[in-house]
Parts: sequence; structure tokens; C-alpha cells
Amino acid sequence: MTTLRLYRHGEHPEQRVSADLPEPEARLQEGANFSGVVKRFDKHARTHENGMSMGWVKRMHADAIECTRAGDGVRGLGFFFACVSLVVGLIEVWALISVWMDADLIEYFMSIFLVFLIFVSMLLIPLFLTRAELFAPDDLPVIFDRKHRKVYQITRYTQPGLKGLFQPWPTVALEYDWDLIDAQLNVQTAVGPNMAKRQHSLWFIVRRSAEDDTPIDAFTLGNPFVLNEGLASAFWEHIRRFMEEGGPHVVRGEPLAKVLRPKSIKEGIAQVSPLQGRSFFRWVSEEPFYAFVLAVAAPAYLIMLPLWGIGNYLAYKTSTPVQWPQEVLDAVGEPLAEGN
Repeated sequence: MTTLRLYRHGEHPEQRVSADLPEPEARLQEGANFSGVVKRFDKHARTHENGMSMGWVKRMHADAIECTRAGDGVRGLGFFFACVSLVVGLIEVWALISVWMDADLIEYFMSIFLVFLIFVSMLLIPLFLTRAELFAPDDLPVIFDRKHRKVYQITRYTQPGLKGLFQPWPTVALEYDWDLIDAQLNVQTAVGPNMAKRQHSLWFIVRRSAEDDTPIDAFTLGNPFVLNEGLASAFWEHIRRFMEEGGPHVVRGEPLAKVLRPKSIKEGIAQVSPLQGRSFFRWVSEEPFYAFVLAVAAPAYLIMLPLWGIGNYLAYKTSTPVQWPQEVLDAVGEPLAEGN
């Protein structure tokens, strides 16, 4: 278990150099196929009649809540696409051998490009995707502390080069001032035959200071595959009420989140299955777009599912637990018993 250093608001080197973060003054748009910012939330105005904790709160403190960002079935896709890249690389090797067996001078020069593609497909892409999946923190939680009006998050940064490729990710803890965070709803549109699916995500944009609106960081909460505009607004409303109006830690009747680590490859595959304990007909009624896509791509998905599940299992098997810095633990206090 790694105990992390805490960086105060704007202290981390990657925060002092503004990255490609969304500008707070960007113009809002709306439309059936629009992708971008569709709503910005006001901390002092209700955005939804009923706030919902959505099962993403995993720990409660006297004046703080800790939200998980390790949703079930999220990990493992990188491993699947790494396998796909290796298969593409093997096809490229076969094409290269075919060219060399009966080739003229021009085709030999063309084969140099194939060698480059093989290098990318069989080495660079698998290494990059493997790095993204394996030896990562088991969770990247976020704490909302209303007593001190602070927000804390654990995040990871990429270690450049091959050094430390199969070592735990470099991970840091960051502190933000709640008053310098703006929440917004982003949407991406996926268009299919006779339908369009809008994928929503709840983003928190961190400003440099009260005098400088330059974004220095951003993070997201919630599963974009589950959220829609109403659910994202309800989730934000729960956080807003907790921080601004002394609202409850969780909505009555909603359980705390539990990060389930698959103990076997079989459990890893079950965790990424689209059914996830639901009946087939309930899944089709709740997610018709994905059901239609998977029905069309059923043969490919039957190959994808076990590879995704194996990747999910390996991601959790190699994950590393993290520990909040002592300053954060001292600020929020001991966790409350479930149900308090």
C-alpha cells in the first residue's frame, strides 16, 4: 500500500501548465447529434428535484463523502484491444512475407511501410494499452469535504519511457478549493442505424484562482455508459446539496458502493457481461441501443467478451491499493459506520 503526498490547489507541476481543458466561457450548444458541453451547473440553484447518490458513495465521514471511480466492468477493454492489435500485426507479417516472396523494387520499398506498421501493431500499441490497464491503483476516489470546503482526489500520471512499465503507476493526491470548482454536463453522440445514443458525463473543472478562470485540472465522476441528462443532474444535485445545504451523505435506501474484485477469470468475464445479473429481456428494455449493436455484432462480441473479462481480471489482480495522505485523514476524520 502506497501513502501519497498531498499537493495543494495548483501546486502540482502539471497543474501549473494548463493542459487542453475545456474553457469555462465556451459557448453552450444543444442538438440531437451535438457533442460538447450542454449544461453548466450553479452551486446555489437546484438542478434536479431529487438528488441521487447513484451508488457511487463508498465511504461516509462526519462532514465528508468519498466517491469511487472504480465501476464494475470498466476495466479490461485495453487488454482486448491489445489482443486485436497483435492479430492485426500477424496479418501484416503475413502480408510482408507475401510481398517478399515475389516482389519487384517498388514493392520492396513499400514493404518498409509494412515493417513500420508491424512495429506499431505488435509492440507500441500493446505496450501502451497494457500499461494503461495493469499495475494501476485499485481506485481513484474523490472526497468532498464540506467542513473545510475542500475536494480531494487521487489520480495517476504517466511515467514516460519504458522505465517502470510493469511497476505501479505514479500516483498523487490533489487538493482543490470547492469554491474554485465548476461542474458541467458533457455529451458525446454515437449514431447508429435509425437511432442516436448520447453518452453523458459529469465533469468538474478546476480554476486557477478566484481572479484567474484558467482551467488547471478536470476530473469526472459517474459511469458515462449509465448516465443520462437527468441522472447526471441528480448526481450533481446530491453533491451540491451535501456541500452547500448540509444534505445527507447518501439518499435514503441507497447502499454504499462496493468495489468487487473478481477472484477468478470466470468472475472477471461475468463482471463485464452486459447482463450483470439482469434478465435478458430487462437488459433489452433498459439498453435497446447496445442490445441492437451487440445483436448485429454477436459473433465478434463472443470473441470480445472472454478477452475483455480476462483483461478485467488481470487489471484487478495487478492493481495496487492506495492510502490517503495523513493530512486528508486528519481533515475528514474516521469513517462512519454504514447506515449512520
